[in-house]
Formats: sequence, structure tokens, C-alpha cells
Amino acid sequence: MKSYTSLHLLLILFIGVAFAFDQSTPTFEASDEAWHYGVVREIASGRGLPVQRVGELTTYRQEGSQPPLYYFVGAALVSWIDNYDSLSRYAYNPFGQVGVPGTTQNVNMFRHTNLEEIPLVGVALAVHVIRWFSILLGCGTVALSFFVAKALFPEKGRLPILAASFTAFNPMFVFISASVNNDNGVWFLASLIIYILILTVNLEDDVSLIPSWLPRKLLQRQYVTWLLGVLLGLAILTKLSALLLIPVISTYLIWRTKYYGSWYQVFREGSIIAFCVFVLTSWWFYRNWIIYGELLGTATMAEMYGFVRTVPPTWDDLILEWRGWWYSLWGIFGAFNIMPGKWFFATINGLVMIAVSGGIASIVRRYSSGVHIHQIHARHVVAVTFILTTLIGNVYWSFNQHAAQGRLAIISVTVLSTYLGAGMFSLVGEHLEKLLSNVLVMMLLIMSLLIVNLYISPSYKVPEYVTQEEIPSDMIVSGAAFNHEIELVGYSVLNHTITVEDSVQITFYWRGKSSMDIDYNLAINVYGNGMKNIAKIDTWPGGGLLPTGEWEPGVIYPDTYVLPIVGLAEAPTIMRMGLSFWDDDFTNPLPISLGDMQIESLMIDIGRLMPTDAINENPKVEDGSVFDSGIKLLGYTISQYEASEIAFTLYWQAERKIDNDLTVFVHLIDSVGNIVAQADGPPANGYWPTSAWEPGMLVFDYHNLVHDINSFRETHTIVVGLYDPASGVRVPAYSSTGVEWNNWAVPIRTIGVSAQ
Repeated sequence: MKSYTSLHLLLILFIGVAFAFDQSTPTFEASDEAWHYGVVREIASGRGLPVQRVGELTTYRQEGSQPPLYYFVGAALVSWIDNYDSLSRYAYNPFGQVGVPGTTQNVNMFRHTNLEEIPLVGVALAVHVIRWFSILLGCGTVALSFFVAKALFPEKGRLPILAASFTAFNPMFVFISASVNNDNGVWFLASLIIYILILTVNLEDDVSLIPSWLPRKLLQRQYVTWLLGVLLGLAILTKLSALLLIPVISTYLIWRTKYYGSWYQVFREGSIIAFCVFVLTSWWFYRNWIIYGELLGTATMAEMYGFVRTVPPTWDDLILEWRGWWYSLWGIFGAFNIMPGKWFFATINGLVMIAVSGGIASIVRRYSSGVHIHQIHARHVVAVTFILTTLIGNVYWSFNQHAAQGRLAIISVTVLSTYLGAGMFSLVGEHLEKLLSNVLVMMLLIMSLLIVNLYISPSYKVPEYVTQEEIPSDMIVSGAAFNHEIELVGYSVLNHTITVEDSVQITFYWRGKSSMDIDYNLAINVYGNGMKNIAKIDTWPGGGLLPTGEWEPGVIYPDTYVLPIVGLAEAPTIMRMGLSFWDDDFTNPLPISLGDMQIESLMIDIGRLMPTDAINENPKVEDGSVFDSGIKLLGYTISQYEASEIAFTLYWQAERKIDNDLTVFVHLIDSVGNIVAQADGPPANGYWPTSAWEPGMLVFDYHNLVHDINSFRETHTIVVGLYDPASGVRVPAYSSTGVEWNNWAVPIRTIGVSAQ
């Protein structure tokens, strides 16, 4: 008996990694897991197979018309678990960022509670039991990757373990293997079918390739056809993507004519396969026809799914689809919203490019040595046909759906992994294959573990409560209360000065004053110049992971948010943040109190917003006037000059820190010094007061001077300056040469007949 020690070790490592994914992914947070489990629950409850109705919200959503075999097995495994009462605790997160790769807030689709903690009970236990069954199916697929590689390249002794590692440690494969998903069933069955096909075409050359665990009798002519028919029927009854195997089996049957010399035998074997498939699946297709008016049920599923294309995709659409498809082939987790860092995809892209380059080099070498395409062994024809069929199926999906799903190509993972490994080996000599295999296996293992620990697990980490003593010393005390249930103990801002390309990072410290039965909604809005909304988020506290219904009274919870500033935000400006809590349907805001006083809204100052480039504008007219307060007028730019309005920008610079807030006056005076129009006010309409100016900082100050002078038939002058709003006293002003300006007013533009 041959030893498979390396395979056994690899399977143990795979199980360990899969359990790490299982434990790091909360219940229902894997791709479509809630809806797959919904089908299982319908069957386990005795209600039978679900029926999809467009527009009806069910626990199984679009998965209700999927073939039932995986769900039948799942229902049998969890039928003993009482989970009906606890299902209601898994409320749908109304703010969940489903399908938004890279999001950092509201990653979770569902509300999570202590029901998911060990010892597992109810829904959590049922889900994990099915996950463990899926992991076993994943083990089968990993093992088949080993044997497929052994059958495709019998001369490459180290290739099987490398191919199996490409499967076992593909993070997307592990992620789905550790979830409730019928992909696991069809991946295993499809892999088994492909392996049997490859073994069968190999029998004419080398019967020693048949492993000891597989009865040789099953591969004999009179039995293998029936076996393939049964397996194909079971695969189709698991997921319709198994239909991609029909062209592959057809290719295999065509190859059989080489040995039979007659199409009759091929027709006979094809009929046997079709008969087995018909016996196993006809009832299912008939049911679909009766209920949905179609054999497959896919049209109803697509309509429920909501991503059907109404117009053909453009090339730009397809490029985006390809990018999403490629990423999701290797790793987009959660609700299609957790993405690994760029390093991961750079590594994967590098490995694939090396493997493809090696494969091309190998083909060129073989062709140069006299081996031509018609001499390729039938086993490779079968394997490559499966890859091509899978890719064509995925392209068809992309042309009809707005949802790229690279994991749909994992059905051919055994042959894909084999050729990746073979491409790697083709670039090195036999003496280096062992070293290369060991290095790559360790690299793939480490990458999959890093994915869990760096991205998946942190995304669902619930903020832990802190004591009063653990609160940072820079926390700004608030004490505001919402409906006498929620207290804002205080908050801290990471950076009080940011640019328009940055994000506001703020941490709130909440305390529940009593038990709450409602998961209140938190609205956070950041306002800039003119009280324009420049950042916002609606959420449950904890970025969706800490609903108020789970709070313990008297406990302080830290709650951190990172809010990107919108690109069109005007700067510089002071940023203010508005906070409010709403009831569960966002119809009524909770009343706010500050001590014994009721307030209409809670608004807090959080810092300053600066332009990305503080010198991206320059005054067209330089001035250089200085003020006793330590402020310099660098110059000005007139952007609008109309009959009734003059718009211009003043460019200020503080030479030192300004303690008080000064007011800018802008006057239009006639030839005898009378003020005929004015526009006084704080800099930047109050959103960038002088007390916020940093030394050396360039400040843009926009003004509109509106007047009712029809024509300037006499000389008028625009003058500007500063004064203390409390006393009304102007700040002394001097020209760049030190000459004191009259009335401490700096003339910036003369208008009139004599000036034109």
C-alpha cells in the first residue's frame, strides 16, 4: 500500500485553517449562508421544499429554487436541534454594506448575540454542524486535487502535494468550505467525476495509477458509465453548475470512439449516463416546470437575485466584472465586502503569472521537440475542456448578471490547481522541485492564516467595554443623554486638523443608563462650510456590531468611526458633528438633554478641515499689509465683477497664534469716504475663525460685496480690515513698507471713471 503521509498532513492543516475561518466568521456572515440555511430549515421543519415567489421576503431568498441534495443532507444533520426560537435574534442589519468591498463599517449583515458563544445552541449550533459537514466535503476536494495531479502528471512526484495545497489554501475555497453553501457539494462531486474520467482514459496506458482506495472494478467498461451517470445526476441535484460537466463528459465519450471503433457503443454509454441523470433529477425539473413554468428555475432565481442585466454590458462593464471575478476567485469575504490588502493580490498575481509563464514555456519546449497538439494525451484534453467550459459558463454569467462571482470557477479547482503547480515546476529542474514545493506550500498556508487574522477576524470584533479609569485622558467630556437611556460620556478625535482627502476618526464613549429593548439607530453627520454635510453614516453603534439592545446598563462602550470627507468639501473650515439616535424605523429622533436642560440637537466641534494643497491658489494681486494682531494680508483675487456684485478672495496668513476671533470688514466707499456698501463678517463665513489659524497657514477668505450702484461715474474704493467684534475697535493696519493705513483700512481696488 502506498503511503499518503504528506496528504494526510495536508488534510490536517486544511482542517485547522478551515476551523479558523469557521470560528472567525459569525453565523450567517459567509456568502449567502443565511439563505442556504433558510432552505435547510424549511426542510428540517417538515414544511418540505421551499417555493420562491417574486416580491415575497423569505428566510431563503433567491436560494429557494436551488437543487435540494445538499440541503437534504444538511436537514438530516440538524433535525435534532431546536433552533426556531433563536432564529428571531438574528435580525438583518439595515445598514449592512453588502457587496461593498473594502468597507470598514457595518460589515456584518446580521445582528449577533451571545447565543453564538460556546457552548453553541440553537441556530448557531445548527449552522456550525453544517459548516463542519462542508469542511469534510472540502477535505474530499483537497484530496481529489492530490489524486487528479497524480493522474495528470504521473511523472511529477512532488506535484500532487503542491496542487492540493493550491486548493487547500486558496482563501476563497477555505472560506466557502467553512460555510453553509451548496458549492461545497458540487465541488466535491465534480472533482470526483473529473478524476474518474482522467483515470478511465489513463487505463489504456497505466492501470497502476488507480489508488488502492478506489475499487478497480468500478472503472471497468461495464460499470464506469453507470458510476458517471449516478455521480452526474447527484451533482446536478446539488447545484446546476454541474451542467458544465456535460461538455466534458461528451468529450470523454468522443474519445471512447478511438477504442470502440464504433459510435454505437458511445451512444449506448451516453444513453446510460442520460438515463441515470433522468432517473435522479427528472422529478426536480418537473417540479420546477409545474411551479415556475421553467425546467431550471433559474429565471425566478435571477429575478429574486436582482442583478439581471437589462442591457448588454459594455467593455468597461466587462473589465470591471473581470476584476471583481478575479478578486472573488481568491478572496473577497463576508458579504462580498471584506477585502485583503494589496499585498495578497500582488502575491497571487505574481504566482499565477509565473505559473502561466512556466506553462507556456513547457508547451513551447514540447512543440520544439516534435510533440504536436494532436499528440496531447486525452487526459489533458478532458481536464482542459473542463477549465474552458467553466470559463465560458462564467463569461455567460457575466453577460447576464451584474454580479461577478469568481468562486463559481472553483468547480474546476482540482485541474486549475494542478496546472498552476505544473507551470511552477516547469521553470525549475527536478532537483529543485522538492524545495520549491515546500516553499510554496508554506507560503500558501501562511497567507491563508494571515487572511483570517488580519482581515476576517478583526472585521467582526465587537468593541469591548472599558472602565472609567481606562478612558483616555484626551477625551472631551460631554454628558449628553438621549431619551435618558443613552449617555454620551465623551469623545476623542484622533487628528483635529485634516485635509479634504483625509478622514475624520472619532471615538465615542457610550453608557447605557438602563436596559433597552430597541436597537436604536445612530446618525452621525459632519458639517463644514455653510453647514454643508461633508461626511455621514447611519449605523448601529459599534459600526453595526454593538446594537443597543445588547448593552449592559452602566457599562461604557468605546465606539470608533472613520468617516471619509467628500471630495467637494470647501476648505478651510471648522468641522462640526451632529449626533442623534432614532427609533427602529427612523421615524422619531430620541429627545436630547444636557444635564437638566433639553436641547434640540447635539452639535460638537471636532477640528479643522484644510485644503489638500495649501498653496493651490495664489493672489493675483500681492499686498503684504500687516496688522498688529500678527496677521498679514498676502493679497487678493477678484473673481467676479458685475454691475451689482463684486466677488473676491482675500489671502490671509497668521504670523503667530491668534487668541481671539476677529471680524473682517469689507467696505465700498465713495470719493468723500462714505460707506455705500459693506460685507462684514468672520472669515470664511464663520467656519474658519482667526483663533483656528495656525502660524504660517494660508487662509482663503471668500467675500461677496453687493451694491446698488448702477454705474461708477465717480471713484469708489474697496477697503478691508479687521476689528474686535466685542469692542468694535479696528486692528491697526500698515502697508508692506510700514506706512499706517488711513482708518486702518487697506485699499485693495479702486473703481470708477478715473480708474478705468
